[in-house]
Formats: sequence, structure tokens, C-alpha cells
Amino acid sequence: MAPDDFFTDDKGRVRPRHNPKGKAVAVAVAVAVAVAVGAGGTAGVAGTSAAGGGGSAGSAKSISRARDRDSLDAALRLERKGLRVTSRLTSDDDDCAAHSYGEVQAFLRHQPCAALFRALIEVRDNRRNVVLVAIAWVEMPAPSEARQLKELVDADGTGNVTELSREHWRYRHVRFTGEYYESVRDDTTVVNVQAQPVGRTAGVVALAEIVASAVR
Repeated sequence: MAPDDFFTDDKGRVRPRHNPKGKAVAVAVAVAVAVAVGAGGTAGVAGTSAAGGGGSAGSAKSISRARDRDSLDAALRLERKGLRVTSRLTSDDDDCAAHSYGEVQAFLRHQPCAALFRALIEVRDNRRNVVLVAIAWVEMPAPSEARQLKELVDADGTGNVTELSREHWRYRHVRFTGEYYESVRDDTTVVNVQAQPVGRTAGVVALAEIVASAVR
């Protein structure tokens, strides 16, 4: 089983880490599938787009536009809870294998997706605590393939779609642990959402719990 990360134990040995995908805090089920599309306004959201490498088909482009509105709605929900959304990074692509890791990547190499859309939302409070929210929408050609993908991505230590923070941003060294994780499948679409505190202080962990509650 491919590791999600590595760590050094108390004897100085480098060991693999398999991140748990916890269910204790249900993160963003409503955002994942059923958030309102076309929410108006962008106040307070610093939008940044990371260009994807594919999505040439018209249907894939339509999917990416809809997902972008979904991710904006997630950001607006957080702001309505009194939280500060300081950045929203998005990317669309049609090569899921190139933007995934672990067993999930191996699966997507053999069963390519139809489209991929990812979003990364940065949330801050007035004490400079930071929480990242990573959302991935994967469109598969058939419901059966989507079902297999969801089962795989939900299992511990199997990898995931690569969070945008690893590829494009100053938080590339932050690793999502899966403690604040949820996924859902809607026909051929598989969505998973993670929240990750940047640091482990009591304040930032409390903010992560607030964020998870606000977007689910």
C-alpha cells in the first residue's frame, strides 16, 4: 500500500505514514453535491485560477464552470458564518492520474476520469489561525467506475486526488490528515472534501471544527 507521507520516529528511522480518513466530523456533504449553483457576489473572496492542462470537451468545460460556482458558494457560506475567506484557488483538468497519488492514482491510470475540478479555500480568524479546505470533484465515465473510486478514496492509506496546496501554493508542505474528511457520490461524480488546520495549536484546531461545521 503506497504511503501518503513519511515521518521520522523517535529512533531516527524514516517510516511511511498512512493518513486516516476520519468520519468524526462530517465535512461539506452539502457543498460536495447539493450546494446552490450560481450564488451571486464575490465580496471578500480573493479568487485565483490555476490553469488546468485539459478539459477540451465542451461537457468538461461546463462541468468545471459549475464546480467553480459550487466552490464560490462554499466560500460565501463560510463568510456568512463570520469567517474570513482570504483566498480561493481553483483548477480544472481531464487527467486525474497526473493529479492524484497512491492507489487512487493507479486506479485512475487504468480507468481514466472524464473531468476533474479542484478547489482550495483558505480560511482565517482574527487570531491569524489558518485552515485550508480542499474540494475535489471527479467525473467518471460510468456510475460503476464512480462507485469503485469512492470506495477506494474512502479507505485509509489509499491516497487521494492531489490537493491544490501541494502543487501551486505556499502551503505545499501542509499534508491533509483526513481527520476532517467526507465524500459523496452523485451518479458519475465523486466528491471529497477535507479541512486541514495549518499547525496544531488549540486555536487552529477549534477553527477547523468551526469550518467543518460551517460548510457541511
